[in-house]
This record gives sequence, C-alpha cells and structure tokens, in this order.
Amino acid sequence: MGLTAGRLRTGELIAGGGAVVLGAALFLLPWFGVSGAGGGLAQRPGAVSASFDGWHSLTDARWILLITIAVSVALVVSTTTRRSPAVPVALSMFTCLLGGLSSLLVLYRTVDHPGIASGGAAVVGKPGVYLGLVAAMALAYGGYLSLRTEGSPFVDPASIETVRVARIEAGSVARAGGRTEPDAAGVSGPEPSGRAGSADAADAYRGS
Repeated sequence: MGLTAGRLRTGELIAGGGAVVLGAALFLLPWFGVSGAGGGLAQRPGAVSASFDGWHSLTDARWILLITIAVSVALVVSTTTRRSPAVPVALSMFTCLLGGLSSLLVLYRTVDHPGIASGGAAVVGKPGVYLGLVAAMALAYGGYLSLRTEGSPFVDPASIETVRVARIEAGSVARAGGRTEPDAAGVSGPEPSGRAGSADAADAYRGS
C-alpha cells in the first residue's frame, strides 16, 4: 500500500513535525550542563563543564518521550497508508494524552534539573530542554486537532452539518385505460379499476 501525503491534515502535520523535533532534540541537542568544579550529572571531579543530551539526562522520563514519538509517527503513517482518509481515533487520542504528559514531564525538568551538583558546580538548562518542551506541546496540540477532525466526543454536535432531503412529488402519469391521481402522500398512483369501469359503463349508456 503506497503513501499518500495528501491525506495528512493539519493535526497530523503538527504532530509529525513535533515528533521529529522532539526526537532530534532528545538525542542530538544538549539538555543540561554542569559548570564549575564538577559533580552531579558530570560525575567527574575536577571537570570544568559538561553537557548532556536528553536521553542521558532523563533516566525515566525518556521512555515516555520515546513512546510519545513512536505513537505520533504511527499516527502519521496510518493516515498516509489507509485507503480512507479516516484515522483511528485511538491513535489521535494517545498522541494527545502522551504529548500532554511529555509536556508536563519536560516542564518539570526545566524547573527542577536532574542530578545534584556538588563542589560549587551548577546544573543549568540548555537549549535542548526548551526546544523539547515546545515540541512536546506542539505534538499534544496536533493530536488534539486530529482527534477533533475524527469526530470525537470533543466536537460540538451542533457544528455538524445536516443535509435535508427534499420531498419529490410525482406528477400525473398518463397510462392506457386510465389516469393517475395523487394519493394522500402526494405520490401519484393508478386510478382504481372499479371507478374506471363505472365511468366506461356510464358513457356506453349515454351513447345508446
């Protein structure tokens, strides 16, 4: 089954972009640094400074972030490979929930840095942790938009467009041996044969 990028909607695009940025920030960018005499994250006495990416800094939360990235990628792939544009609501819901959880975890670490510095060293936040926070928030928002597009209970039923079917009334139809008259529902039907027979008999009597 081929990929169809045209099926991606705004929610999937935002979620997919957030997953890519979060993954790049998690593995490639420094999240925390230790400056000073060393200790804490550095675990190397005498080190002047050291930086650590998100994967090595977050020993527990990194698995939540990794699962969040995987679910978001699955949401995008599912959208581009399905025969219909609809995406399973479960993927959108998990992307939204996991993105929100990841945002809270990263936000907590921007305030409370992991590790305890010693010997006069200070643990500071690096650009990676802030970029990861923005990416996680974007990922959660993309999952929310995708969930709304799928027609989840979050959507206001009043906003759903309704289509009214116009009532078609059939006109009189000429038929051999009789005519049609509209019935109570407004649909024409053949005239009862008894009435037509009585009218023919009356005409024959007048002619005689």
